Amino acid sequence: MSKAWVLVANHTHARVFEAEKRAGSLNEIESLVYPEGRMKAHELVSDAPGRAFDSAGQGRHAMSEPTSLRKQGAQKFARDIAHTLEKGRQEGRFDRLYIVAEPSMAGSLRQSMSSPCLATIAGESRKNLASCDSEEIRAQLPTWL
Repeated sequence: MSKAWVLVANHTHARVFEAEKRAGSLNEIESLVYPEGRMKAHELVSDAPGRAFDSAGQGRHAMSEPTSLRKQGAQKFARDIAHTLEKGRQEGRFDRLYIVAEPSMAGSLRQSMSSPCLATIAGESRKNLASCDSEEIRAQLPTWL
């Protein structure tokens, strides 16, 4: 019998479910949490940004990060999720993957996943259902899962 995993994720919480039967219930097998994703931007840094002189003139201004700390954190969380999925794929724990994730997380996940793991994706839904119970999540999935 082929096994399917369902990943439900947003920028702070990811849950992995196993679905062994068609139209059957989902069993949560793993939960990943990224609490820093709920923090305010000023709580993520311990210091003010550095200051620099203007290239012309005598003005000074604060230096900014090339990408926000929040975006960097979400990308790191996506890599952690991708690592969990890759480990499950290598262990043969699933052969089909269905992803339910908010749009920005779905994009970060796809960038972080290996080619063999990407090949297992059977479907994708760009919704934020991370806080829903398993019955609500199952109702949003196709019956062929």
